Amino acid sequence: MKVVTIKKDVADLWISTKHYSRRPSIFWKAFGLLIDDKIEGVVVYGQPSPSIQRYAFHDRTFKMYELCRLVIQTKKKNAASFLVANSLKMLEKPCAVVSYSDMEYQHCGFIYQATNWLYTGQTKSHDHTYIVDGERLHAMTIRDKFGVTKIKAWAKENGIETVRPCFKHRYFYLCGNKTDKKTMLGTLRYDVIAQYPKANPKRYDDGNHIDMDYIDVDDFVS
Repeated sequence: MKVVTIKKDVADLWISTKHYSRRPSIFWKAFGLLIDDKIEGVVVYGQPSPSIQRYAFHDRTFKMYELCRLVIQTKKKNAASFLVANSLKMLEKPCAVVSYSDMEYQHCGFIYQATNWLYTGQTKSHDHTYIVDGERLHAMTIRDKFGVTKIKAWAKENGIETVRPCFKHRYFYLCGNKTDKKTMLGTLRYDVIAQYPKANPKRYDDGNHIDMDYIDVDDFVS
């Protein structure tokens, strides 16, 4: 297995095809997992919300990323943790990374736990989801798909079921040398919780298999 940098075109294809949201996120950096010269997984790092950027650290002087999308199609053991661990090493240093596990999908962050992230408890999303023709859709997906701006009013007028937001587990990873990590940890505003949350693993529909040779994406790979 090997981890390489990929560009937005490839990352968006994977996320829109295989991630449960079917929706690309704000893109800053992305990395692909290569097995036998085929891309078998993708992780995307983007911009954290303005509120978490303002609040998470006292007097922050380093960059913050959000690990916002992760998809793996190989069944190879430890593939996801290998991709995450090695992609973190490829980010600029020092930096901090935040990510969330959505309890609506019974996610508790097994990959973050396996790669030694800091668990800082739960946070509640402000985003409702909607059941449209039997499919759960995020508000932004509805906006993009149907051109709706006042989504709650549109849902009420059309009898669309609204699902209240669930809590999400919040994790941080600190990238840098020992001094960098100590400094960042000292400025983190959230308490670090020693006990990781647990849940029963649940697979979601991860879309169609993507057969993408490394040579096929040379134009996209940095």
